[in-house]
Amino acid sequence: MNLVATLGIALLLGLVTGSFLNVCILRIPEGTFFKNTRSHCPACGALIPWYLNLPVFSFFVLRGRARCCSAKISWQYPLIECATGLLFAYLALRFPFIEIKQGDFAQGVGRIIAIDSNEGWRFLHAMVFCCVLLVASVIDLRLMIIPDVLSLGLIVLTPVVVALHPDLGWRSSLLGVVLGAGILYAVAWTYWLLRHEVGMGFGDVKLLAGIGGWLGYEALFPVILTASVSGSLVGIGVMIWTRKFHGKTALPFGPFLAFGAVVYLLFNQEIKELWISMGL
Repeated sequence: MNLVATLGIALLLGLVTGSFLNVCILRIPEGTFFKNTRSHCPACGALIPWYLNLPVFSFFVLRGRARCCSAKISWQYPLIECATGLLFAYLALRFPFIEIKQGDFAQGVGRIIAIDSNEGWRFLHAMVFCCVLLVASVIDLRLMIIPDVLSLGLIVLTPVVVALHPDLGWRSSLLGVVLGAGILYAVAWTYWLLRHEVGMGFGDVKLLAGIGGWLGYEALFPVILTASVSGSLVGIGVMIWTRKFHGKTALPFGPFLAFGAVVYLLFNQEIKELWISMGL
């Protein structure tokens, strides 16, 4: 299996997974995840046949319209599918858990495909983690909520992650959960005491606790810093775009926490090397 084949399989797996994530984004807030086993049209409720439910391809074949009732199909569907596909392909490059070794040709053994278990666990960890953050981010953008099944799910599964991940320790993970929740909880209460307004939801608190559990407490400061800077830049951009400069533009913070977590997960080593080269 060469690199092109590996990336192709990862891309295809990501596209299919992205289709499932779209189902999660739609059904989890509605509480209907287990009520309908078949995909159905959100507009009229008609069942969608499998050949019209292919990731990305079906959207363009149908020209963005449902065949059953001609309702407009949201661009969210192909965008999430494409994003997940590209993400999985990058993760396969980042964590190359499939190794191809030359065998003993004298014994009639050609190439041997071997699995690097440590890289395999890193790949699986990153894949699940990024998928949960993607679903939480889109739901937060749409509805300004982060469902407990996602944030608390990360926290509950933390012991499993620590047991399987080759680099994550119990102390780092436990401190990540406690400090992740404690830091944002303190920020939320401080904001309330100063302005008597709710400035941060407890969904963000629980999400950062889950992030701390899956990445370790060392990730918390970089994640919060990245989230704060990116959130501020986007907030300023929104105020300029809408010409509303009262400073009360409501933006969900969950997507920025997720962005900071993914940046740390994928590029932490490069960032450390950059800081060292700059003498920081």
